[in-house]
Amino acid sequence: MLITVIIPAYNEEKRLVPTLEAVKSYFSKRGAAYEVVLVDDGSTDNTVKLIEDKHPWVNILSLEQNSGKGTAVRQGMLKGKGDYLLFMDADSSTSIEEFEKFLPQIQLKKHIIMGTRKIKGSEIIEHQPFCREFFGKGFTWLSNLITQAHVSDFTCGFKCFSRKAANDIFLKAVINDWSFDAEILFLAKRLGYEITEVPVIWKNDRASKVRLLHDIVASLKGLLLIRLNALKGLYR
Repeated sequence: MLITVIIPAYNEEKRLVPTLEAVKSYFSKRGAAYEVVLVDDGSTDNTVKLIEDKHPWVNILSLEQNSGKGTAVRQGMLKGKGDYLLFMDADSSTSIEEFEKFLPQIQLKKHIIMGTRKIKGSEIIEHQPFCREFFGKGFTWLSNLITQAHVSDFTCGFKCFSRKAANDIFLKAVINDWSFDAEILFLAKRLGYEITEVPVIWKNDRASKVRLLHDIVASLKGLLLIRLNALKGLYR
């Protein structure tokens, strides 16, 4: 079984190398077949050159301009060749070691396995600032209302899909910004996929690129767009 790890990145020259080294170490110790697809989302720093020089084994997919995390993840999912495809954050907020908890579900041939910070067994080593946690809870409530996905944590950036589920979902997905998580889980439920949540260990990165007010507004617009797209028949 081949596992594809997809890492979306925008100006991540300072945080990406340790993440890639951890991924390589994790799979190498287990003798597992894997590939890494780094989707560079139009970086203006030395992200691409740094990885080309230090980690030539990484498959780099470069987008011409910054298009949003949703675009980067979607392109990586469709490019990856794995039997299962995991996307994770460049800052390793959820360590690749947590993938170990996904393996029993993969052995059961579950199609969608996602990390969550909000059920029994999960652990948050360092919390987000209060405002981000507060609005995150509101976004989860509203996302469940709109998508009917009934999950505890929409935005944990550690989600794994079977090849079939990835093709079915990401070929239909269109949202480019942070609300793409809600869209792909909406599509999963619409297509009849079971979503399996697994508790993970997570830590906040103080260097996060989240712009609270801007991203709240964008995410709310994204949720409304999901409903509008569905009414227009765009997801058929």
